Amino acid sequence: MDYDNLSTYCIYTMRNSEELDYLFNSDRRGAFYENKLWKTGKALFDDAQTHGLKMPILFSAADANSGLIYYGILTSITILETENKTKYSFENLTKITVPKPLSSLYLKSSKKPLSDSYIRPYAICLTPLDLEKWSQTTELLPVPKSRKSGEEHFYYNFKELDFSLKDFWRWTYSDIIGNTVRGVLAEYIVAKALGLTEKVRIEWDAFDLLTEKGLKIEVKSASYIQSWYQKNYSKIRFSIRKTRYWDEYTNIQVQESKRQSDIYVFCLLKHKVQETLNPLDLNQWDFYIMSTSVIDKEIGDSKQITLRKLMSLSPIRSNFGNLKKNIELLEEKLCGNFA
Repeated sequence: MDYDNLSTYCIYTMRNSEELDYLFNSDRRGAFYENKLWKTGKALFDDAQTHGLKMPILFSAADANSGLIYYGILTSITILETENKTKYSFENLTKITVPKPLSSLYLKSSKKPLSDSYIRPYAICLTPLDLEKWSQTTELLPVPKSRKSGEEHFYYNFKELDFSLKDFWRWTYSDIIGNTVRGVLAEYIVAKALGLTEKVRIEWDAFDLLTEKGLKIEVKSASYIQSWYQKNYSKIRFSIRKTRYWDEYTNIQVQESKRQSDIYVFCLLKHKVQETLNPLDLNQWDFYIMSTSVIDKEIGDSKQITLRKLMSLSPIRSNFGNLKKNIELLEEKLCGNFA
């Protein structure tokens, strides 16, 4: 990050810490909506852009009294007048090594420190002069994930060999019917429907997908036909077990077990003719969408849910063509409940 070309002013806001952790452990870029018109922030951002300066955005956790825990560089601010919302995007999300109190920031208007008990999710502040030092550490940070093309070749003794990453993928992931790869494929299908495939998948993250509005999605898959020998079709069960959140940055796992997402999408490969089974044919899938709060209330600590029990809870049933629309309908409902 170029710390010599930062704007005089920055924006302070807050987001759920798990959302920020997810973006930091991915490609360190993100976009969120805020239920307030950031008109002053927009004007200052545009002015900074005109002068070739970068405007920082600093985050605290909305779910805990954390102090300042991340900062990044704003790349856009869009005022949505009719919705009374602001959409902002940022890059270079950086973890603050030792969280700073909110009073480390000084308000633009009064030049006085921001109160440590400040609860509003928006403030214009002076950019800290020592911002670069806030993230200095001797520890090994998580390795940034970057998208590969598959054309990258293996090397030995500084010479390129005749096999590539694509060859490895073909060798490893060609069995898309087996439980492990089918589960990842289901995640990709849902991500593709929602337009969330720009970020590289994180193997051990607490949830599978994060929407632009900040809702967390868990994707589970099941199939009647497996890649191994079967006497009969498999009975359909989906995993809904509670987990302990693990932070890739700190390598610490919290003690509390819970379901980490806001929404579950259960993906059923419903096709029952082995000779024509093809997980790439999206007509062979059904999708069932449900809020995690319903599962918590109705299922409790159970680790699995059968298809019959799932249907009794009246999930939103969808095909691939309507998957985005149906997930967004539930998302809008949940965002209304959270507001």
